[in-house]
Amino acid sequence: SARFGAGFLGNVSGTVTVPEVARTAELCERHGLDSFWVADQRWMRDPYVSLAAAATRTGRLLLGTRVTDPYVRHPALTAVAMASLDELSGGRAVLGIGSGGSGFAQIGLRRERPVAALREAIGLIRQLWRGDPAALDGEVVRWNGGRLGFDCRPDIPVVLATRGPRLLELAGELADGAIIAAGTSPEAIAWARERIAAGERRAGRDPGATELLHMTYVSLDRDPRLARQAVKQGVLGAVVGSHPRYDFLRAAGLEVPPGLLGYLESGQRDRRRIIELIPDAMVDKLAVAGTADDCAEQLARLLDQGIQHVLLAPIPAGERGAAAMLEQVLTRVLPAVRAA
Repeated sequence: SARFGAGFLGNVSGTVTVPEVARTAELCERHGLDSFWVADQRWMRDPYVSLAAAATRTGRLLLGTRVTDPYVRHPALTAVAMASLDELSGGRAVLGIGSGGSGFAQIGLRRERPVAALREAIGLIRQLWRGDPAALDGEVVRWNGGRLGFDCRPDIPVVLATRGPRLLELAGELADGAIIAAGTSPEAIAWARERIAAGERRAGRDPGATELLHMTYVSLDRDPRLARQAVKQGVLGAVVGSHPRYDFLRAAGLEVPPGLLGYLESGQRDRRRIIELIPDAMVDKLAVAGTADDCAEQLARLLDQGIQHVLLAPIPAGERGAAAMLEQVLTRVLPAVRAA
């Protein structure tokens, strides 16, 4: 049966305090969710502090980063942080990792050779969890050798989040799961699944060895127009973060409108202006939004595409905050999806 998780988007998480994150994790566990995720978004609250707080308020939820990257922290430090979280939570940690981008400009980093960076980072992290001291002189990641200073679980799950074709293939090749961020349309999900399957075939893995997770932007309101407008905050992240490559949009039968593309190519990043330029057609193909009934129907369709683990990313509409929005989804939408 399908699994469900939740967590706040990076730009939304800035409005949520660490104690509120912990209370939200407790709420998710009470409503039967399977996982809870914290964004690693500069310059918001530290994700590992938030995850530790969530660990102390829960006893069953898987706890993961959605997502960290191989650039801002050396992968060896990520290995330490995740192993520590796994120890604190009694074996419930999940490493969610992707190519990142948040905060890079402020500290002079560039997102270079992401396929190599993620391959090397995941390899080193797993090596350290196994207690293997071997050195690594990679294209991006370097490690002069040595072990972690404590024993940990060697098989902490690793899930790779992406909407790009080469990283989807890398997920199929070596990750425990792939967080598909390519939208909600059947065409885009089928395209992402085929890329993951290609990676599985290349690595000689069994078909379906990679769990299919889905980053699901969701906004709920009695007025569907308000919900659809609010959820554009999530669509914005997908469009801006992927510029200038939009394979996932073409897979869904979409193109970036000329006005929006020109604005992004100018280097400007005013959020309100970008949201004004995002057409409703993108909302329909990339997110879940509307009334409770609308959202339940759209989530059920998502599961029909073979998604095994839905990761809800609530985006507040109207006066409602992100935590209150998530509670509405848990009480008014998920029961209908599960019943269906």
